[in-house]
Amino acid sequence: MVVLATLFALAVGGCGGSGGNKPAALPQWSGPPRADSAGHVAVAGYNDFLAGDGKIFARSPTAATSEFLRLDRTGAMQTTIEATSPGEVRNFSEVVATLVGLQDDSVRDARYTLEYQRLNGQWKLRAVDYAQRCQPGRGHQGYSPALCS
Repeated sequence: MVVLATLFALAVGGCGGSGGNKPAALPQWSGPPRADSAGHVAVAGYNDFLAGDGKIFARSPTAATSEFLRLDRTGAMQTTIEATSPGEVRNFSEVVATLVGLQDDSVRDARYTLEYQRLNGQWKLRAVDYAQRCQPGRGHQGYSPALCS
């Protein structure tokens, strides 16, 4: 069995074309800036990313949201993303991303509401609002931009 596994590993390792070129890695965004005291998050830097190296994420509001929030690095126990478009409007989308069960001693859950507009086939972030719920005994229990204690 070990011989078969070794032969398979050698066969797969030898595949892929000449020159030893590795596939190009997806561009990565460093993560969202912190929200201000009203819960607003700056979006200009992310729109620059979407227009440049991050064009692949600008194809879909949910893909753009996942990268904006760096959901591949979140410590949440559960994450939901819900995208909606009003009526027959196809160039606007609102995405609500909720991160439940954060591994934080103060903040229990976080919610981001993101507004997108499609221009020339690409989605652009218009606005982001942030709210959080505190751990029991650490502050407010409803979603609010107010800090937890």
